[in-house]
Amino acid sequence: MLGYLLAQNFLNPLTKMAKTMNDIRDNGFQKRIEPTVITKDEIGELTLVFNDMMAQIERSFEQQKQFVEDASHELRTPVQIMEGHLKLLNRWGKDDPAVLDESLNASLTELERMKKLVQEMLDLSRAEQISQTKELQLVCVNDVLEQVRRNFEVMHEDFTFTLKEDDKDLHALIQHNHLEQILIIISDNAVKYSGDSKQIEMHIGKDQDKINVSVKDYGVGISKDEIDKIFNRFYRVDKARSREVGGNGLGLAIAKELVSGYLGSIQAQSEDSVGTTITITLPLIEKKEESAE
Repeated sequence: MLGYLLAQNFLNPLTKMAKTMNDIRDNGFQKRIEPTVITKDEIGELTLVFNDMMAQIERSFEQQKQFVEDASHELRTPVQIMEGHLKLLNRWGKDDPAVLDESLNASLTELERMKKLVQEMLDLSRAEQISQTKELQLVCVNDVLEQVRRNFEVMHEDFTFTLKEDDKDLHALIQHNHLEQILIIISDNAVKYSGDSKQIEMHIGKDQDKINVSVKDYGVGISKDEIDKIFNRFYRVDKARSREVGGNGLGLAIAKELVSGYLGSIQAQSEDSVGTTITITLPLIEKKEESAE
């Protein structure tokens, strides 16, 4: 009898787990296994691990679902605009050179917007799959930041880009093109939302074992209610203005995924109508000086 009771006590959690798994298979990811009173044994630990795994799967599934819904919504607008112009041309616009020219230009503009959106979605997907052990390079962050500053000076001649370096020769373990992409996204955002101001300030320094890089603009700024949302996918503070300057709301989300993939962080400080500062932090890698022969 004692053996039977012990066996039942051992098998009951496993039976409950099997039932929950069947419920999950039939009804979705919401079901969880109720933990036993004693959670310090192997069955209790297995229950906790299983519940945590299911929570992660459910969260990932919901994120993918939301991403598909957001992407579909974003792609729908340029498709509708192109469809409207093509229908106009099909009805009578092709016989009017002015209407024909306007419709073709509008369609080409929306096509470019769609291409950019698709590319950004691919970039975001790749950023989420960064391998910490693949193709890492010891990169001088100062040099990459200075190169990005020079490139933006060439692209935006009406802007002034200044760089303040508190520390020189700061290195991080990161793919060169990813660091460049992060800095370009942040700098491009600063230019787009500078408003009437034409001043962009870049700053780099170290804080103990961290590298801090910031890009500051004196533009339209972001309200306190929205500052925490700007790194979300497809989020745009001012949708009308974002569309006007060509933003899809994916740039900062890509930057966040890239920085996080290299054990760094990104944050924003802003004041409405005053300006915004985006700061990225990366682990500092001390470069070992080569000993003389």
